[in-house]
Order: sequence, then structure tokens, then C-alpha cells
Amino acid sequence: MGVVRRIVKLSLGGWIHDPTDPVGRHLFHVLGMVAECEADLIWLRTREGMQVAKAKGRLRG
Repeated sequence: MGVVRRIVKLSLGGWIHDPTDPVGRHLFHVLGMVAECEADLIWLRTREGMQVAKAKGRLRG
């Protein structure tokens, strides 16, 4: 079975960003970095919340 390639473009506020040109590629990288940072923050906040719950005796397991 062959590889299926699709053309993906991002439309933000009426502007279409193509990931094959330098500006579009940069935008996709920046959005990926923001998403990765948000995922790390969620993980950190969850761990901090679990530590607080454990200190209060509300976390089991």
C-alpha cells in the first residue's frame, strides 16, 4: 500500500498559511512549541495538585 500525501493549509483570520513555504513552516513550528508547552504545564499542574491532595490526605493510591 502506498503513502497517501495530502496538502494541508491552515486558515487563521482569513489568511491561509501553507506549511511548505518558510513563513507557514515557521508558524507551524511555533504552534507546535506552544502546544508542547501547554501539555507540559498541564502535567506540572496535575503533579502539583496531586502533591497538595496527598499532603491533605485526600489522595490515595
